[in-house]
Amino acid sequence: MGGTYDRVDLHDTYGGTRYRGIAPSAEHPYLFLFTGDSGTEHGYKDEFRGDTFIYTGEGRTGDMEMTGGNKAIRDHQEDGRELHLFENNDEAWSVTYLGQFECVDWFEEQLPDTDGNRRRAIRFKLEPVENTIEVTDTDLDELDTAELYQRATGAATSTGEDTPQATPETTRTSYTRSEAVRAYALRVADGVCQGCGNEAPFLGTDGEPFLEVHHLSRRSDGGPDHPDNVVALCPNCHRRVHHGKDGDEFNQELISRTDSGV
Repeated sequence: MGGTYDRVDLHDTYGGTRYRGIAPSAEHPYLFLFTGDSGTEHGYKDEFRGDTFIYTGEGRTGDMEMTGGNKAIRDHQEDGRELHLFENNDEAWSVTYLGQFECVDWFEEQLPDTDGNRRRAIRFKLEPVENTIEVTDTDLDELDTAELYQRATGAATSTGEDTPQATPETTRTSYTRSEAVRAYALRVADGVCQGCGNEAPFLGTDGEPFLEVHHLSRRSDGGPDHPDNVVALCPNCHRRVHHGKDGDEFNQELISRTDSGV
């Protein structure tokens, strides 16, 4: 992840159409997806939400349909295709590899098309591959903090001699590793924002203090899906990091606090 490639060479080697955001290969079991700021003029809106990447389907005008490239994304696992995500760089044909993902769900949302008309857009939820863990408990909350940290790093797996086997009295529950990372960050914060030091401003629908998990080094910049790379912030501090005039400086302050153990 994080490597820079020439898109022309990529397609010459592995196939797929050069000029489309969704490019399945006819020669190899690969499906290439490309994202970038240029798509916004056509109403495309791609973004990371935590470690989940929300990818907008194809179709510049009118309602999007579950055909062509959209269907290829939805059915990529059934079709035996690996899904590889790239981000366009400023230099022509230069792309950065964001990693291998899998489509775990999709939904519809009202977005503008190329002509500025509101239309029904298809949005895909993409999760990093090899990001699934299995826990022999009914809930991540039942793990102690040390075990939760191990699960979040992927150090503990569901196979091997030391892993307890499921019995009629136990339950195996699968989570994405990002869920474990999020659970660990919230456990450590214990209801207090790690940015401003204030208690969470309100309780969420689950009855727990509402904080948002922030990646200190963004996944899109090669940041790891790891508990050492996250903090829990109140919504105000989280917006400050991403949209504040001093957002970069504030993020560096958070990194310094984490490195120093504060």
